[in-house]
Amino acid sequence: MCYPGKRVYRHCDEYTSTTCDSCPVMTFTDAPNRFTECLHCSVCDPSNGLRVKHACTLISDTVCEPLPGYYCVDLLSNCKKAMKHSSCSPGQYIKQNGTEFRDTVCDVCPGGSYSDGTFCKLHTNCESLGKLTIKEGTDTTDAECRNRARSHLLSLILCGVWSLLFTVIIVIIVKKKKQRQNSELNRVTTQDVDL
Repeated sequence: MCYPGKRVYRHCDEYTSTTCDSCPVMTFTDAPNRFTECLHCSVCDPSNGLRVKHACTLISDTVCEPLPGYYCVDLLSNCKKAMKHSSCSPGQYIKQNGTEFRDTVCDVCPGGSYSDGTFCKLHTNCESLGKLTIKEGTDTTDAECRNRARSHLLSLILCGVWSLLFTVIIVIIVKKKKQRQNSELNRVTTQDVDL
């Protein structure tokens, strides 16, 4: 029997006792054993979302932990695999941040608020700011407001343009009517002179 960190180099026989040798690099044994080969150290593969928490020694395996932004999905066997924390969708907020052992928990924003996927914000109340609502807020966007003065100015400008256009049309109609009357008067006068 060999101690932890050792392996059997030569088994005992009737003349000699068991000969043990240290485990080679990147191998270990963590208990008294009769192994002729030491166990291979686990690899904390970044492509599996892992990094080394405690390096392998002669008497203990590598201990892995998830990379930042990841969580262990295999808790029973020394975190052999991790997954990236979920991102909350727009319209949701982070109810609980993810940890190295748990994924992010998302929830839907309550009515009257919106979110880009991080936290909820109340929709802007345009009326309380003395503004007009030009677009209602949704679960993913804020309400859009516009100053009332600008709205009145736009109305005044439109009224002015329509009034001017109406006046120009009336003037043109009146001038054409007068031209027609003058033209008929000239024709009647010319006919009287010819007789």
